[in-house]
Amino acid sequence: MKLWTLDRRPAAVLLAVLVGLVAGCSGGAGSGNSPGDASSKAGQATAGAKPGGVLTMARPREPDSLDPIVPTDNESIYTMLLIYDQLVRVAKDGKSVEAGLAETWETSQDGKTFTFHLRQGVKFHNGDPVTVDDVIYSLNRVKSDKKSGWADMYADIDTIVAKDAATLVITTKRPYVPMLANLSMFAASIVPKKLGESGYDFNAKPVGSGPFVFDHWSKGTEIVLKKNPDYWQKGLPYLDEVRFLLVAEDNTRNLKLQAGEVDIAADVPFSSIAELKSNPDVTVKAEPLMRVDFITMNTTRKPFDDVKIRQAVNYAVDKDALIQAVLFGNGKPANTFLPPMLYHDDAAPGYKNDVAKAKELMTQSSQPNGFKTTLNIASGDSLQNQVAIIVKEQLAKIGIDVTIQQLESGVKRKAFRDLNYDLSYQLMTSDVIDPDELTMFGGASATRTFWTGYNNPKVDQLAKDGQAETDPAKRAQIYKEIQKILSDDAPYIYLYYVPAANVTSKRVQNFTPLLTGNYRLEEVQLSK
Repeated sequence: MKLWTLDRRPAAVLLAVLVGLVAGCSGGAGSGNSPGDASSKAGQATAGAKPGGVLTMARPREPDSLDPIVPTDNESIYTMLLIYDQLVRVAKDGKSVEAGLAETWETSQDGKTFTFHLRQGVKFHNGDPVTVDDVIYSLNRVKSDKKSGWADMYADIDTIVAKDAATLVITTKRPYVPMLANLSMFAASIVPKKLGESGYDFNAKPVGSGPFVFDHWSKGTEIVLKKNPDYWQKGLPYLDEVRFLLVAEDNTRNLKLQAGEVDIAADVPFSSIAELKSNPDVTVKAEPLMRVDFITMNTTRKPFDDVKIRQAVNYAVDKDALIQAVLFGNGKPANTFLPPMLYHDDAAPGYKNDVAKAKELMTQSSQPNGFKTTLNIASGDSLQNQVAIIVKEQLAKIGIDVTIQQLESGVKRKAFRDLNYDLSYQLMTSDVIDPDELTMFGGASATRTFWTGYNNPKVDQLAKDGQAETDPAKRAQIYKEIQKILSDDAPYIYLYYVPAANVTSKRVQNFTPLLTGNYRLEEVQLSK
């Protein structure tokens, strides 16, 4: 099987797309689509399909929260994007944004004023109209609420005001290039002001204006969403109902799919892809994804506060061997903390497997005779388990004795965020088209650098500089420098970039995850 590569447009085109969206639209309408543009093709049924039906999807983990400003896990994010709307959203190409609740928008030439013209006649799931006040409340909520885990991404917003009932104006304290990209995030979802101000629990029963209405969440079992009959994209969704089943075991998800008990099995192990491809009743979907897998090192805990040890383990781990043994060739070695996306440094050397170099660094480190440590992985995740076994063997060559600890996903997540771990298998996917999100999340210290505890004031400053730099070439150089510093300081054991691996029954039509990993189930149809 060929190595997976992301089909990217030339860098110059990507730069032009992003800067045109954010930094340079003077006067007339920006890049927003008209209502017809957003729904005309999506609302046309596929030949051989029928409207309605119930789609069942088996996923390996349960969401953390369905309150848009809180979670960081993909199960939460992918669910919320079906329930809530944002002003703009990531387009299907994964490289631009398109109209959401805002039909059109303009950006001032100085890159500090963003004017949005709101779609009219949209209703929340409780029947209330979506107003400009709801948008203002929601954006202020993610920016300022003490529960928000994403406030740093909106900290440069200065004012959010209504010009009139259909027009919203956002000003920033300085030119802010990622503004539109960040407004497409799940965290910037629009919720009813009336409910929010009353202390409503959006996690218990989320209320948005998206294509699906929350029905119920049976913890540890399933989440059920129903069709929104008043959705603003006419003709969508096709499905009557979506059921997300929690099925932690990889093989169990596969068996349920092959037995016809579920329509989609998410995150299938690459070891089963060849066998699944030979099954005429299913379709394997290995789609490009802006994702990077790595093992985080807790730099606040000895001996991982020692950069020489962090570099040594990176040289000791053979990424190519992992890709062949675990991914069956479906991946590329990770050379930076950014996945293949805008401003990813393709030329960065990364860490090549060099055991001699790793041993030399260990002799220069605080633990020249080696040490014992623990690697946390998610129980039931066959990929993480296989990686852990191989990494354990590879690190033993340089005197590091690794104990593999399998934890339920929620327990593993809490230990990770509490910095109560040594090593932890983790991954990041970009929710937006701009590298700012992953840079602030996995490079700068906003989240303690993706809960590694790593803190570098120079990276923090470069990340801020990258947000304000409107010259594409200069901005590219900033992100190149950030990637080099992170690589040298190595708070991560860089592993690989992989595609999204999902398998569907033959009756599922139009299921294609975006580069951001989420899926527009409102466009999915079931064959007759």
